[in-house]
Amino acid sequence: MTSNDGQASLVNSFPARVRRAFDRADSAMVLSAHACASERSEGDAEFQRHAADHRVADILLDQRADAVVVAAALLTPPHRRGDLTAREITSLFGDEVGNLVVRASVEPLSAIRGAGHPTVDPRRWLRSMSADIRTIVLRVGLRLGAVEMLAEGAEDNRGDTDQKDVAQETLNLYVPLADRMGMGALRTRLEDACFRLLQPTIHAEMVKSIEPIREADQICLSLLEDGVAQLLDERGIAATVQGRAKGLYSIYSKMRRLDSSLEEVMDRVGLRVIVPSVEACYEVLGLLHKRFRPVPGTFDDYIGFPKANGYQSLHTCVYPVPDISAKPVEFQIRTEAMHREAEYGVAAHWLYKDQARAEAENERQLERLRRLLPPDEDPLGHAEFIERLHRQVDDDRLVVFLGKKRAIRLPAGATVGDLVRYLGSDDDGEIRVEVNGRAHPPQYPLRDGDTVDVGLRDPRLLSPRGQPG
Repeated sequence: MTSNDGQASLVNSFPARVRRAFDRADSAMVLSAHACASERSEGDAEFQRHAADHRVADILLDQRADAVVVAAALLTPPHRRGDLTAREITSLFGDEVGNLVVRASVEPLSAIRGAGHPTVDPRRWLRSMSADIRTIVLRVGLRLGAVEMLAEGAEDNRGDTDQKDVAQETLNLYVPLADRMGMGALRTRLEDACFRLLQPTIHAEMVKSIEPIREADQICLSLLEDGVAQLLDERGIAATVQGRAKGLYSIYSKMRRLDSSLEEVMDRVGLRVIVPSVEACYEVLGLLHKRFRPVPGTFDDYIGFPKANGYQSLHTCVYPVPDISAKPVEFQIRTEAMHREAEYGVAAHWLYKDQARAEAENERQLERLRRLLPPDEDPLGHAEFIERLHRQVDDDRLVVFLGKKRAIRLPAGATVGDLVRYLGSDDDGEIRVEVNGRAHPPQYPLRDGDTVDVGLRDPRLLSPRGQPG
């Protein structure tokens, strides 16, 4: 099959996917937008460009975005090129679609350069999206479509400075944005495309190195998937069991962070167990720990203590099949709602049947985004702000206990001073902190499971204002 044949197949399957995703009225609007975009891309010279535009709509369909966002995804590229005016779009598709296209078109492909020579304040960029969920979803989808197209042509443009700038700003800004908005699947794809653009040699070496390892992993996963499904069925637990592979960039980052080899990354593959209720999550965890030998220190309860972006799941690594593989396998155990939130985040909030709940979820996520923004008077420079955003997507976290009841999740490496700032005070000298019954200074590093007592002159300062850093 030629490249054009493959692209034609992708385009031709689109109407069927749209009709499965939306009701009749929404399907009609999206397909009308599809036809309109196609008309502006007639002829062989324009076909590949239309296929590239079409990719974003497919990405957002996979992400379960609503019809307005998918229609806007089809119309934004021709609008950016000047082939469609805002007035035409609004006249044909209404104010919602028209306004969204205009908001998504404000930012050029590479509006923000690397930390060495920024042209746009990243705080202003982030603030411009902090009131509108749909703009965030569309901009992330458009950026993913752009970097994946660049990555696919990377061999022909090796060393292209502009492409590397686009990839770096994507890692700097869009990856934290996708993470904070709960769009886990898009975050992984963004990271892997940027990895391919920024480190093509290392990327190629990792692809080559991981192939035989993944082949062995897949054999183990297949056996384990069948065994776990049978175990849960025997216990009467309705569950979906599915394999998953960690993204290449995520594996590479973990190897660098922990100074470990590829074989030592324990969660490079795993299984997800999706069950109907929270109670079933903990029941499955108990069954897995009884059936398999847990890897010490790998259990994380993100249901009881959710991540900063709202992510919830139980994580545990076990040694699964001694006769087949000595490699640990990570399990993620979650409910259907948790799975939808982890994979699709804000893009799929429109699927809630209760509109009030959907709006409340959107506002909750937007508030998380706003907490990334420091006060206007904060002297953080460009590089410092980017570093702050990067810390938001660091998977390593620790949990400390404030008194007997309250648990607080902090970044790995957090200190007593970080905890104090999390609680709302900038004056470490006015506060006495005891860790496990002993007083410690602000620079003292906290450990997972520490019990902390904080004495403040003014108890009203005990009001969390967001994650430190």
